[in-house]
Amino acid sequence: MKARRLIGMTMACLFLLAQAAVAEDDPVVVRVGNVSYPLSVAQFALDPYFDLAEVQGEALTPEDRKEIAEQVVERLVGVAVIESKLAETGHSTFSESETEILKAEARRQYEATWQEMYRSAQEYVPEVTEKEVTDWLTEKGYTYEAFLRELMTRERESRILDLYCADVKVTEEEVKSFFREMYLEPDQERYADNIPLFEEEILGTENQSFYTPEGYRTLKNIQLDFPEEIQSALNALYIEGRKAVSEVQTAYSDLAAAAAAGEDTARLKEIYDGKVAVMRELEAKYRAKEEEAIPLLQDRLDAIRAEMEAGAGIEALQAKYSTAATDSASLYHPKSEQWSESAHRAIDAMKSPGELSAPFADESGVHLAYYESDVEGGPRLLTAEENELLRSSALLYAKRMKLQTLVEEWRKDYEIFADASLLKLE
Repeated sequence: MKARRLIGMTMACLFLLAQAAVAEDDPVVVRVGNVSYPLSVAQFALDPYFDLAEVQGEALTPEDRKEIAEQVVERLVGVAVIESKLAETGHSTFSESETEILKAEARRQYEATWQEMYRSAQEYVPEVTEKEVTDWLTEKGYTYEAFLRELMTRERESRILDLYCADVKVTEEEVKSFFREMYLEPDQERYADNIPLFEEEILGTENQSFYTPEGYRTLKNIQLDFPEEIQSALNALYIEGRKAVSEVQTAYSDLAAAAAAGEDTARLKEIYDGKVAVMRELEAKYRAKEEEAIPLLQDRLDAIRAEMEAGAGIEALQAKYSTAATDSASLYHPKSEQWSESAHRAIDAMKSPGELSAPFADESGVHLAYYESDVEGGPRLLTAEENELLRSSALLYAKRMKLQTLVEEWRKDYEIFADASLLKLE
């Protein structure tokens, strides 16, 4: 269920969350021996799960939220057990030199995070101040102290894994299984039948997925600009269209306000529908005007096709005719929502690599698409470096699984108190 998927974060993450700032008057949520975590820490550990659900579009039920809270508290019990065990064995403290090294790295990480956030914020709000960025990071828990606690936590985790899990090994089959379960299958489940989501989260952000949906092909584009008379007409229609959109927005606001006030909305609904109809009519006129450019450019389109049939390569034709950048190929899928209807009709009609599409128009001009190749779908092949990182991750995961088993055994040695009911679930 959703709660179980969301709770699948690593023990290291909870180590970090458990070290959040503590207020003196916090009620205790978890106590194991002499180690306790108050409400502020537990809430700080819980909230990221709810944030993640919101980002991923997961609608959590009250039961889901309660289950997540209980599991977070249970994980915090495990963290407290580990902290207690480290203290008993004398491995929970740091020497002065170790502390200074960790402090220097924490300062570096915080500064890098601050600079990146400041640059990102300026892209959307140029007048943002340094104080606003600092305050936002502090509110979200991204402080120098938090980075230092994280580094110390990771070091403590490394120590306890070395102490109790150094004998763990992984086989090649276990590494492959780890890859399938942790990386490949989640991406396949998320993207295989959802091309728009794949293009939004992966292609649109230049991220990488461990799974590529079947059916993609690479295209190369030859773009011709609209004739001057067509472009002038489109510019005029665009201005009309923006005005129509503004009027639709105003009419919708008036309608929504009247509905919220309990007033009769019949007349305002009629006005709104009329404004929408005008906007749709202008959109249709715009698309029709784009299509009018094709016959005006027919001679050039025919010349391109004739030269290709005579043996000219796509790169040479792009260099000779295209008015758009031609550095790289485009990825196309029949279920994509990034292409116009006319583009889909023209591109889908091509059956084999090497074909040139019928002309189609969109807001940037008239196009001929060249079907370059099919993209092999399925799992992404990992590089040698990625395989090495994968093996390290699989080994760390196996060690953490053994540690989890050990923690269950160690729990018997401590008096444990845990109360998830104090947590806010909204």
